Amino acid sequence: MNLAQLDRAELEAIILTPPATEAEPLRCSEALTAELLPPPGDVRSTRLRHVLAAAHELLVRVASQAVQGRSILGSPTLVKDFLKVHFAGAERETFVVLFLDAHMRVLATEELFTGTLTQTSVYPREIVRRALQHNAAALICAHSHPSGDPTPSPADQRLTDTLKAALACIDVRLIDHLVVAGSACASFAEAGLL
Repeated sequence: MNLAQLDRAELEAIILTPPATEAEPLRCSEALTAELLPPPGDVRSTRLRHVLAAAHELLVRVASQAVQGRSILGSPTLVKDFLKVHFAGAERETFVVLFLDAHMRVLATEELFTGTLTQTSVYPREIVRRALQHNAAALICAHSHPSGDPTPSPADQRLTDTLKAALACIDVRLIDHLVVAGSACASFAEAGLL
């Protein structure tokens, strides 16, 4: 069952009345994977799997709607809170970009790259391409550290410098790069690394 294709009412129905059997494997749109959920087996664990997966999908959607169209200039906490929800339960590194208009309002949020437990390959040309498609004036990028340590690595710093230079070529500002590890969040901008 691909939860990303269900509407809000269908997700709520799963939460309120979870199915007793699993007809097909669960798939979620974001970083949460079915491996984090209890294995299917008895009726109780199958229902729990569906409730947890549907609740995460619904929570990510609600959080995305909360930032969509809002100016993030006066609320860095909003972005951090959104990203903590987005990356909740991530067992692999994933890379997300928030595309912003000239007034720093969120145009779109996209999870562009997914990797392994300790790294993900990020392609600056793809980020530039998506920034142009969204007609973005600026962006914020973020990635998860499933290790639980939000400290940016030297590779994270090199990537940030490369992205900043690539985006400058098309007159798009890199506002921040955030590293999220559970409830902890490190900001390149706040640390003076950007």
